[in-house]
Amino acid sequence: AEIRQAVEDYVYNYNYRRFQAKLKQRAPIEYRCALAA
Repeated sequence: AEIRQAVEDYVYNYNYRRFQAKLKQRAPIEYRCALAA
């Protein structure tokens, strides 16, 4: 159960909180949403 929570936290942080210079300082999920709009 602890491992699953750790993986879920990592994936959430990777997709929602990790800003990337190559994505114009956006998190991956923000970049994908902007492309879809």
